[in-house]
Amino acid sequence: MVSSGIRNTGLILACLISALNTDAFEKKLVSLDGGTLSEKVLTVESGRVDQVIEDGKARLMCVAQPNESVRFRLYAPEGFWNLKPYVNVTVDFENIGESKAFVRMLIKDVKTKSESWYRPNLSHNAWIEAGESRSFDALLVRHKYSNPAVKPAYMDRFPKMHGLPHAQMLVWFGVDVTQVSELVFELQPKPYAQTVYVDDVRATRRASPVMLEKDPDSFFPFIDRYGQYIHEDWPNKVKSDQDLVRQRIAEDRDLKRNLAPRSYNKFGGWNEGPRFEATGHFRVQKVDGKWWFIDPMGHLFWSFGCTGIGYQPVRIALPGKAHFYEGLPALDDPEFGDLYQMNRRIGFEPSDYQGANAFLGGDYILRKKYGEGYREIFKSWSLRRARSWGLNTCGAWSAAAKEQPKDLRMPYTKELWIAGKHLKPIHKLVDPFEAKFSDWVERAVRGNEFAINDPYCIGFFCNNEIHWGKDPVQVVREIINCDNSVAARRALFAFFAERQVKVESASDDELLAFYSHLLETYYKKCRDAIKKVAPNKLYLGSRLHDGALRKEAFSAAAKYCDVVSVNVYEKDVKVFNVRDERDQPFFTEDVPFLVGEYDFGALDRGKFFSGIGFAADQRNRGECMIYFIESALDNARCVGAHWFHYYDSPTGSRYFDNENANCGIVSTSDTPYVDLIKAFRSMSTRLYSYRKNGSTE
Repeated sequence: MVSSGIRNTGLILACLISALNTDAFEKKLVSLDGGTLSEKVLTVESGRVDQVIEDGKARLMCVAQPNESVRFRLYAPEGFWNLKPYVNVTVDFENIGESKAFVRMLIKDVKTKSESWYRPNLSHNAWIEAGESRSFDALLVRHKYSNPAVKPAYMDRFPKMHGLPHAQMLVWFGVDVTQVSELVFELQPKPYAQTVYVDDVRATRRASPVMLEKDPDSFFPFIDRYGQYIHEDWPNKVKSDQDLVRQRIAEDRDLKRNLAPRSYNKFGGWNEGPRFEATGHFRVQKVDGKWWFIDPMGHLFWSFGCTGIGYQPVRIALPGKAHFYEGLPALDDPEFGDLYQMNRRIGFEPSDYQGANAFLGGDYILRKKYGEGYREIFKSWSLRRARSWGLNTCGAWSAAAKEQPKDLRMPYTKELWIAGKHLKPIHKLVDPFEAKFSDWVERAVRGNEFAINDPYCIGFFCNNEIHWGKDPVQVVREIINCDNSVAARRALFAFFAERQVKVESASDDELLAFYSHLLETYYKKCRDAIKKVAPNKLYLGSRLHDGALRKEAFSAAAKYCDVVSVNVYEKDVKVFNVRDERDQPFFTEDVPFLVGEYDFGALDRGKFFSGIGFAADQRNRGECMIYFIESALDNARCVGAHWFHYYDSPTGSRYFDNENANCGIVSTSDTPYVDLIKAFRSMSTRLYSYRKNGSTE
């Protein structure tokens, strides 16, 4: 590796000053010491909230009787707070009860209307253990488009990044942080009485590093050779190649101490539960009112998985960003130059990073940590990890699914990518009316021949997050405006001709009928093609997502899929599509569904973007995961949920988009997140008993 040299003393001093300022940088939002709060500052909507003084300290005491909640609001005394300089709204909680308390919190700006807990841009979940005092950091997620004033002056220096140093999340959801108007708190009802103190409501953590504001050029590079943020420290941060080796040795001991749960059979099914017909392959069955997978041995199986398990390149874009990174090897470096992928069309010089599409930074780390043959070693290591963490499924994009070592085999799902002519009005959709569409699907299945008769293969997804469109009528009108070379347009005219309807005068309901026909054609043809080539494998749908939450899409998938797949970036799986009332009732079909993606991220380990599901810290990531999985287990139709992703996305963002999230179970330096893993292990030990019996609370 080429050393970046020793940064000067002034730069190091600036880093220390920045860190100190971060710790001390805060703003009290509501003063509880100035006497009784007026109704302009505090209103109580349910339960009991008293302003009390104990040991000279003023606090709010929330008292809830069994099965009752406490709900109250704190308003900005001057109408709104300008919290642009801060990352968090931090609240101190103390639970003096004998059982765990659960507090929900909303951050609202002056334009916020909906107060649904399912709005991920507003809602934060905090758990306080019995007898615990906890400072909870609720992230200030910044709505990138609500007000230009939320953007820092230096934003153009960080192209294509959802999160900016030091932890400013600038995305398509969130609040106007320059006009935060109120905080809503709700102590959730429990079967027991609760008393929780709320104190010291403040804005904390400097959003803009001092160094970046005072001397921007000195801020770069800000990402080290392990993919980590340079200007911050945290537990288990990798600082040398020797740290990588030490971590491997320590983790090896941990994996040997923590094997797969005893309740799992070799497929991860419920070894201690009832047995049903064994077909040698996975199938689905409704048992006592709840849908389940049935594993090849006939055991009940609930898919507790993660996407991307195994080796995968950590690809980063270098054009315009090479100066982000410390110690990049030269493009002609004899040891690591082979890790670059070049854009051959524009040409390059051996020292010109602008010609490089991506540097596979993860390979440097894995070579140093696992030695020669690191890719095969890492496959086994990844499967050891997954089994030790209590997972039982390799989700989509898991390189470890193929050619697994015999003693580490784990069930997996496989994604199919259909190569063919796309239907342009709908992003990611290959036109299902094309004459060769079924052949294209069959070809995709045959391209995964290893999985076709493998008992460990649960089934196939076909494509991912197709953008079915927010307005179905407009989608159909766009198809009408295509030229006649588009098969879907020809099918549309034939569809209306058969019904003796003139396209130019078709009503919205008639256009909607074709939209449903389009969806059903896609799902039916995918199912038929998959079953033709792999009759024993389940068709798992197309991984529907928030941008395609149309009831027609879910109804079509429910009609033809063995299991409907949906990616859910919400706090739980209790309801679907709560933010859009136009489609209610929504997805009520009694069919099994699988959560293909969910996650929760935090900003306490050098990352700048939490992802769509956010948490206060690493501990809270695990708490949010458990809450999500318990809600999925409570849902009679849900047969599994897969965390996204095995690895964090790169700190400077992925090479093809803006994502730089703390989504992983493992960091970009291949460091496992111990708090999250502890939560996975805890959940796995009671996964099946919870599914069968529910909460014991």
